[in-house]
Amino acid sequence: MFPDLMLRSLDGLFAVDANQTVVFWNPACESITGIAANDAVGGSCHELLKGQDPNGRPLCRSDCPVGSLARGGPPPSKLCMRIDRPDGRKIQLNVGTMLIPSDLEDRWHVVHVLRQGREPRTAGMFDYSSAQGTHPARQRCACAAAPARGALLTGRERQVLRLMSEGHAAHAISEQLNIGVTTVRNHIQRLMAKLEVHTRLEAVAYALRHQLV
Repeated sequence: MFPDLMLRSLDGLFAVDANQTVVFWNPACESITGIAANDAVGGSCHELLKGQDPNGRPLCRSDCPVGSLARGGPPPSKLCMRIDRPDGRKIQLNVGTMLIPSDLEDRWHVVHVLRQGREPRTAGMFDYSSAQGTHPARQRCACAAAPARGALLTGRERQVLRLMSEGHAAHAISEQLNIGVTTVRNHIQRLMAKLEVHTRLEAVAYALRHQLV
């Protein structure tokens, strides 16, 4: 279910199911948090990270509204979070969110993307209080409108996206499609622009979520 691209990502990535149980924890996440995958998978994300907002108030909790995204809906904007590593170090994280399909019908894995450091605070920062009031019908509408972006992709861009979702890098895609590496990268840049995403990983997550590959 989780593509090799996620396993090899330099960003920390972990996924939780509808019960907020960790089902995936990549090596970069181990490095950033200091928590081994063997200790993380099967645990509750709020108990593992115990995240706080920049003012020291608890963010991670058992009733975290982000967990409700397993039923669908648009992912929130990035948020800033502080955690205490097992070695006692306090670190600042920027946390993004993506959804990819789970093995259960109409359910998703909620994937968190962790980057160490602090980015400028923006007006789009996630509001936890407002998320609790998100109506499922509104969530479904937001999801239904999204695949229109996929209709903009050319046949070649879909081929490139499929190979990306299988974990292939640009050079491998170039060999399989018998086109130049520069051409592959141009296809990737164009398909990312059409899908309105900023990274290859986001493009793959979008494709998996909306069955474009």
